[in-house]
Amino acid sequence: MSDVALPPAYKVSSPDDSTVTVGNVDKSLPKYNVPSTFSIGNAVTEPLVGLREIKGHLIILGAFAELKKKVESVDTSNALYSPVNEDQKWAWFVGLAVERFDVWCRALTRDTEKDVKPVVLPPLDVIMVWHSYMLNPRWYAEDCMRIDACKNLKSMEPAFCELLLDPSPILSEAPSKSRLDNWKYLTGLGFNLLDEMANMKTKSILCPMCNTALDVDYINKEGTGYLQQKFSAVCVKDGCSFGEINKEKLALGKLARDLAMKTSDAPGDHLPGTFFTASSADVKKGQKIKKILHWEIVHASNKTPAEANYTYGSHDLYLAIMSFSKYSLSPMREQMGLPYQPRLVSRIMSAYNDEKIYSVELVGAVLRQGSFVNKMHGLGWTKSGFFDEPGDELVLQHGLARYHAFLDLMSSSPVSFFVPTLDIDLIWHTHQLQPEKYEKDGKQYLAKFIDHDDKVEGIRLSSAFDITCRAWKERFNVTYTHCGCPVPGDTIGKRLSRMIGMYSQPTTTPHSHLFPITRLDVLAATHPSDHNTVRFIAKNKREHKVALRKYESLKKKKEKEHKLQSVKNESSDIPTANRRDEKAISDDSVDGESKFRNYAAHDMIPFLVPVPMFYFGGELPSGEACVATGGLAGFIAGGGAEVVAGVIVVEGDVAEAEDVEEDAEGVEKKLGVFSLVQDCMKLLIN
Repeated sequence: MSDVALPPAYKVSSPDDSTVTVGNVDKSLPKYNVPSTFSIGNAVTEPLVGLREIKGHLIILGAFAELKKKVESVDTSNALYSPVNEDQKWAWFVGLAVERFDVWCRALTRDTEKDVKPVVLPPLDVIMVWHSYMLNPRWYAEDCMRIDACKNLKSMEPAFCELLLDPSPILSEAPSKSRLDNWKYLTGLGFNLLDEMANMKTKSILCPMCNTALDVDYINKEGTGYLQQKFSAVCVKDGCSFGEINKEKLALGKLARDLAMKTSDAPGDHLPGTFFTASSADVKKGQKIKKILHWEIVHASNKTPAEANYTYGSHDLYLAIMSFSKYSLSPMREQMGLPYQPRLVSRIMSAYNDEKIYSVELVGAVLRQGSFVNKMHGLGWTKSGFFDEPGDELVLQHGLARYHAFLDLMSSSPVSFFVPTLDIDLIWHTHQLQPEKYEKDGKQYLAKFIDHDDKVEGIRLSSAFDITCRAWKERFNVTYTHCGCPVPGDTIGKRLSRMIGMYSQPTTTPHSHLFPITRLDVLAATHPSDHNTVRFIAKNKREHKVALRKYESLKKKKEKEHKLQSVKNESSDIPTANRRDEKAISDDSVDGESKFRNYAAHDMIPFLVPVPMFYFGGELPSGEACVATGGLAGFIAGGGAEVVAGVIVVEGDVAEAEDVEEDAEGVEKKLGVFSLVQDCMKLLIN
């Protein structure tokens, strides 16, 4: 490929070149000058995340991956109503792990953290849930302000930070006696969930109306267990008229309690979703929602406030709120002001999935993170000692440089929604696992709390990734992704043609430390991090039609852009040498080797527009590609989620088609980027 100008060579800090083997391909490490400081906006900083913490995080992810393998190999054939499918077993295990986390979290005290840190660490399954909780940083930080039990959880953060520096306590086959005793003292549960799964058959819930304790199955043959999609129970207390109890009504009870609380300045009296937002006025708006709803309930009763006895904090007001909403969350959305403040109300309502105190639906959070864990494990990065050699550390140094550039990109367009690649997301996650530092760094360098949205609709994610690619190229003059992912409908030759100018001499000086290291795992790690993708299923025919319009609108736009780009490419002169390579790549072979060999188990699924689901549990249209968070095979789904065609879907409101490109268009104008959409997934020319 002599006609194509390649990026400049790197300079290495060590005198010797190192060689690594990735998959079946040997690569010499490029020479790379590791930056000691990074620019974020107008500020310059030393690395915000340390290599030791990143390595420790990868070891922890490896432990999660090994735990999943053990769960999938468990023989459940003799257990009553137990799942036998691997995905089902893992979902069952995660559901039980969340229950154990809940018991542990609510048992913590401020004195717990004062003990020796390895002693206070819970079992690995509970650590896994806590890990996923922290990767929803805004909700986690807010819960730690509002909820007493979570305040105690926050006091445990130093123990997790120590774990990042030294993950050996969770790698030991046998936990110490003091650690076992501490867990037993706090929870009364067995330490190893693998040994406890068969014994965890029921849990206790409270009737939302009369607070009677009810024992319900986790799973049963009817599919109405607490961890199953059609969960249903009935209060057994004589005279209780509440009727069927399901996840929605449990969530309604939680919401009604929060709405009935007094309206003071204490964080615990504020509604979730009103802190750390773009507007400081959201806290006051949340309080206003409570006051207006209180007035409406009193007015509807045809009584004076004194006669109605609907005082803040009273059980009567709590019951009146549920009755006023007709025991359903949908009317409550309207009553809270969805038509005139949809973003705020939708954000508040997203915190209500079940009866648990947390604003994050933790089962879904862990399952979504599983996709990211699988990708890190597939790259080989979670293996102990994988990055011990100084030369191999360059891989993490490169990801660290890209993460700081990602923060700089966010600082350049504060209202934007940018999508990270796998390598950037790894560093981002590691930063979030140090919550105090993460919040402080965000406020210092970006003047705001940086959220990491754990659950994003696929159409919005795809559009945002297009924008991220263009914004990155515009700001740094370096291509954002180099993983070689195919775009559906394109031949390999077309992708190569569009790439010819990718490595031409830039008109402005590019950021050399952002050029990719030519190791296959590094290139694969620039795949978009899509673990947080979910499919929102329409609740009725109207919303399904809206979702289809959104999909068709974005699909037509993509097709038009590709057509215009193809015309542009066909009119350009491609050097003869490049045409030979184009043919070789089109034949899927260069020097006898496949150019599309699995990049260390790299996910080659196209990252494109997801197809909207049919309403009422329908199916996906055949022949279309979707980005999924992993399958559950329709056995267990938490927090109102449903499983269709192996994809986690969440019931929710669907925006109008005109809103699809709102964020994308706004960012384009702010950045001044008016060029045609380039391929997000570029095939690296060797």
